[in-house]
Amino acid sequence: MEQKGQVAELFSSLMFDEPLLRVLRVMQGDHPSLPSVSVYFQGCDAFPKCLGCHNPETWEFDERFAIDFRHLVEHTIAKLRLLLSTYDKVALVLLGGEPLSVRNRRFAYMLAKTVKEIFQEQVVVLVYSWRSPKDLLELDIPLDYFDEYVLGRYMKKYHRDGFPASANQMYLTKEELFKILEILKNKSKVQKVDIKKGDVLCNC
Repeated sequence: MEQKGQVAELFSSLMFDEPLLRVLRVMQGDHPSLPSVSVYFQGCDAFPKCLGCHNPETWEFDERFAIDFRHLVEHTIAKLRLLLSTYDKVALVLLGGEPLSVRNRRFAYMLAKTVKEIFQEQVVVLVYSWRSPKDLLELDIPLDYFDEYVLGRYMKKYHRDGFPASANQMYLTKEELFKILEILKNKSKVQKVDIKKGDVLCNC
């Protein structure tokens, strides 16, 4: 029930706001094996910014790039349908910029949710983020509709021709990420218990 309420609140808030979008295009290469419709969000909240970033033009949270969310959804679906007329399976790739920034994350989630509900397993949703798995524990959106992740900062010294572009980055399926998050949650609980025990011992 709590998650349904959270989703409803997210959706209602979208009625009064607009995502920042740099460009939406059909691509090869943003996903390791599938052709994609790639949505480049405008604005990155990483600080400092990644040296050698491929898309420095997407760093600024520039409101001139605000667009109607319904238009984004309709355009994305149309492009996906076009790709699926040729391929059995394709990807929706969310990147930027930073799709999981406070400014854009609700739109990234709702776009992924809408696409997965329409196309189901025909479309794989991949999200890029400079964040680590631990950072994702702090997000105020569900992660259910993102199928794959590229996580971690791009580091020029670790650049490679393979995928991901920086050897330190993690390419994870949703299932792999959720296992990591569960471990992190359990570790956090243990640490809190240890701190509480320590406090009691100190008071003796």
